[in-house]
Amino acid sequence: MKKYLMIVFIILITTLLTGCWDVAEINERIFVTAIGIDLNEDPNVEGEYLMTYVYPNIASIKENSSQKEAKFVKMTVAKSPFYGSRQLTTRLDKPLYFKHTKVIVIGEDLLKEPDKIKEIFDGLGRDPRINRKVKIVVAQGKAKDILSVKTEQELVIGGYLNSMLQNKKVSARFTEQNFSDLIKDLQISKVSTAPRAVPKKDEFKLSGAAILKDYKLIGWLGEMENSFLALSKGEVVSDIINTYYEDTIISYIISNNIANKNVYLDKDNINVDINIYTEGYLQEYKYEEDTNAFDEEFLQTVENRLENEIEENLGKIIDMFQNKYRSDALGIGEHISKFHHRVWKDIGGNWEEIFPTININVNADVKVRRTGLTK
Repeated sequence: MKKYLMIVFIILITTLLTGCWDVAEINERIFVTAIGIDLNEDPNVEGEYLMTYVYPNIASIKENSSQKEAKFVKMTVAKSPFYGSRQLTTRLDKPLYFKHTKVIVIGEDLLKEPDKIKEIFDGLGRDPRINRKVKIVVAQGKAKDILSVKTEQELVIGGYLNSMLQNKKVSARFTEQNFSDLIKDLQISKVSTAPRAVPKKDEFKLSGAAILKDYKLIGWLGEMENSFLALSKGEVVSDIINTYYEDTIISYIISNNIANKNVYLDKDNINVDINIYTEGYLQEYKYEEDTNAFDEEFLQTVENRLENEIEENLGKIIDMFQNKYRSDALGIGEHISKFHHRVWKDIGGNWEEIFPTININVNADVKVRRTGLTK
């Protein structure tokens, strides 16, 4: 009897052991690391978009492999970006897989077409195949030119770009931006920034940022402008600010950056204080009797001049955003929406008209904590 009960039990257990009927092995997928989206400029090919897909050449990883190319770059013209991947599968032996896609590069010309960008971003937000934390980069020129670059290291461009974007410890000359945060900025403040990629002969450079307003490219930020904007948001991990002491350049390395905003309502006016605090050390200065780094008066003078450098440069950037672009890339609207919700309910709908009229003050506090190894 026990023997028959055991057989029945085993049969019942097997009904619970289900397999993955639609499983796909790793070697049966193409792992796309980067996607490029451009406007199609070839009148002889039907379709509005030129799609570029980059994926690694797995065969080149093997020892003693004769495969020289570390990556494959495939392009197709399609009526919509999301139709492009389906269309490309007719030319490939395996399906495209996007869960490991690191970067999406958008061409400059496409970003001058806000209606098309809205459609693309809406599709990205709905597509379950792509992570909403995927990095967004704007190409100065064509996205395909960025993704087709053959670097000396012959690395896969998607991972290479992603590593560059995460390299915050070197510089704040560009600031990474993921899709989720980009959409949030555009919905709240109507404006955001994304890192700019500039193609070179055998490389590309991440330099400054593209300014996006209402899903349209309206201008560019230079490297230093992006750095000071990052300072105002407390996003700088490490960067260099130069100032002068008499005829000597003083290089100050930022090692800590904290920033906050205070909003005050004065009758019909909105006043905003942007308070920036930095700590760092001196990297370079000319040693003389009157430039002794251990002299308290010398250090105080350097700190004051660095503070003026930050306040003046950031003041110019604020003036540019208020009067030239009329766009809140400083995140003031987001701050008011979070911490002054009732006020935002009254002004949020007219923030584009109100932002250029508010009073914005910058207060910098710079501390030199170390002066190097030389005494």
